Amino acid sequence: MDTTTTTNLSINQFDCLPDEILEKIFSSLSTHLPLTPNNHVRLNAHSYYFDYSMQKPLLKQTHAELSQVSLVCRRFYRIIKARQFWEQQCRLEYILLPDQHFPVDFDAYEKIYVNNPFHPSFNLLQDNKWFKSRRTNSKIELVPIGSYRLYDEFNRLSPCRVTSYTLAQFFQRDIQLPCKGPGSNDFAKLRPIIEFSVCVAPRWDAGSECQIKLDFSDGHKWQHAKVFPQWSPRNWHKIIYRYGQYEDFPSLVTVMIAGKDTQLWGGFYGTKFAQTHLRLLFRTSENELNTENVEVIEPKIEDEPSKEPVPNTLEDNLPIDQGTLAITYRDNSNNAMLEFD
Repeated sequence: MDTTTTTNLSINQFDCLPDEILEKIFSSLSTHLPLTPNNHVRLNAHSYYFDYSMQKPLLKQTHAELSQVSLVCRRFYRIIKARQFWEQQCRLEYILLPDQHFPVDFDAYEKIYVNNPFHPSFNLLQDNKWFKSRRTNSKIELVPIGSYRLYDEFNRLSPCRVTSYTLAQFFQRDIQLPCKGPGSNDFAKLRPIIEFSVCVAPRWDAGSECQIKLDFSDGHKWQHAKVFPQWSPRNWHKIIYRYGQYEDFPSLVTVMIAGKDTQLWGGFYGTKFAQTHLRLLFRTSENELNTENVEVIEPKIEDEPSKEPVPNTLEDNLPIDQGTLAITYRDNSNNAMLEFD
């Protein structure tokens, strides 16, 4: 074997590849979700986003594998830990939408890749984190009774939590807002908008009422109450609140929801709740103010049954909240409506 052959064999072939080729090789390690009718929202012919709760486990798996590859050598580490590599990954895997852009000095894209609070379907509220008050009586309706069906953004039928004649109260306390971190990882410097939303509906043949309250760690509070008279339309109402006029970004928020029927009927004729979300928005010149909005959701009449469906319910076995909250809401006539424990 001559000297030239020996030298060629001793050369690491990856050393001969440009960084751009290595970036493509590393990027190909990603595990992508297959497109199905109910796991993504298409924005246009070339852009869409997935249900983040389905995509996130795959993103964490890819991130773990790339982290292992980055330990092979200094060059691999430099490429994989570069700002532009993770920004490109966020764009290629539709974790950031085309109109979502961070400042030019932002370099926490690796963090965004596995936990993006700005994703359209990101939700800081987790189904298994709800608590209820001691006297709460509620059920889960897989198909709403007495109101229209409600679909999520992925065209999936949403179950709902339905209340009874005693005041039902639900809580998620001290939810950590994911904005604190060192250096460029400190999302609070971006001064994001905090967006809360929930869908509520009455049962058409029974009067009901509801109240929603947010309590932020900076002392800011927001409260919304709604009364549905008997024989109200079956429509769902989406209540949206955006909080942006803060001095320092709050680190925690407590969410409280309450509802009941107003006629003391036995059974579950009270307000229904569904699609409760809490996430962050990029700040723009159009959303800097605190805003409250209520949207009436139009039903898919073609999907509505000709008669009420057979009740299909689950027990709502939430743990009991041990805290004490003193909250009273009064309407414009100064009549007390709902009182939290």
